[in-house]
Amino acid sequence: MGQRVLQLLRNEPTAVGTLVASVTPLLVLAGLVDLDEHAVAAIVVAVNALVGFGVCLAVTPTEKVRPGLAANPQPPAR
Repeated sequence: MGQRVLQLLRNEPTAVGTLVASVTPLLVLAGLVDLDEHAVAAIVVAVNALVGFGVCLAVTPTEKVRPGLAANPQPPAR
């Protein structure tokens, strides 16, 4: 299930922000949260940015370096 969630987030990382944008006005209307439209917009942008960054960290493959090999090997000195 974790791989499926990561795959979905990789394909559509703004889905979490969309969910927050959908739920936050309901919380405001219900009186559970006291926010104006600027605060709601700021929260959605922040969530999108953080989730996008987190998705990049979580799903971007890293370069594997074998032990004993330098990342940037230098040619032998003459």
